[in-house]
Amino acid sequence: MTKQDAKVWVVLVNWNGWQDSIECLESLFRQHHGRFTAVVCDNDSSDGSVEQIRRWAAGELAWTPPSGPLAALTTPPLPKPLPHAVIDDPAGYMPDEASPPLLIVRTGANLGFAGGNNVGIRLALRDPGCDFVWLLNNDTVVPPDCLTQMLATAQADPKVGITGPTVAFYRDPDVIQALGGGSFSRYTASGRLLCGGKRRSALSEQDEREARARLHWVSGASMLASRDFLEKVGEMEERYFLYFEEIDWALRSEREFRPGLAADAVVYHKAGSSTGEQTESTFSVYTMCRARVKLYRKFMPALLPAVYLRAAKEAALALLRGQKARADAIWRASRDEIMQS
Repeated sequence: MTKQDAKVWVVLVNWNGWQDSIECLESLFRQHHGRFTAVVCDNDSSDGSVEQIRRWAAGELAWTPPSGPLAALTTPPLPKPLPHAVIDDPAGYMPDEASPPLLIVRTGANLGFAGGNNVGIRLALRDPGCDFVWLLNNDTVVPPDCLTQMLATAQADPKVGITGPTVAFYRDPDVIQALGGGSFSRYTASGRLLCGGKRRSALSEQDEREARARLHWVSGASMLASRDFLEKVGEMEERYFLYFEEIDWALRSEREFRPGLAADAVVYHKAGSSTGEQTESTFSVYTMCRARVKLYRKFMPALLPAVYLRAAKEAALALLRGQKARADAIWRASRDEIMQS
């Protein structure tokens, strides 16, 4: 199978973010690699997202490409109508050759990041022709060669289970958020995004070599997973709701697969649009702290004291900085996980 022949299912999770999803789809459907099906999994949005995305695909909703340095990726608007279907019962839907290139799926509840993606993964794996599943954040835009570049890396080595691109900031496209993903230290309960903050224009071959050597997990903003990986390792772990799903996948698969870096593929990410991560909401702090404890309880229970110690340090530092709401969120997360155990 060549990269031109590979059938890809692209999964976007939407929650009250139809404007972001439409902009992402406008860039996605310009990919040079045209053999893909896009699935928007809507997590019970309250802003009419399903209907708005349907209207956009049908050509009933006027859409103007945003201005800025990335405007060329969505200009001019795609020709409409774009063949599509709204799926109310994803468990009963069986894809076939007649399926349209865009499926808008009602998941029925806010299933979180992993749960929403899993709905799309299950649909994809029901298609016997599916070779890869690309989990792509809905608050991204992608250049036309992005999927082609990632497939080249993914197909070059069968031991690569998930491939990540260069993730750059949407609002500052020359600045890297993560080169593929990040590293992870079990003993300090900390992760680090590779080359975060470095300018793409200053990236060297040495930077790329070091990133490949240190890449432990692929950023959830863009993960191209092989069918072999999904069938052997399984779906994303839903108990986290948000955060640490990528590291969970990496730990579950480390004996059989390794992550891949397609540095020439670029994804531009708005970073935290639906979670409040850009302003570090108490929701994102609370959810991240709880997810970290869940990860350690599952894989490294002997190291749980290090996790609680880190939480105590973070809460104390927040109080010193006058961030009482942040400190409270950290304490509540630790307390709730202790009570649940």
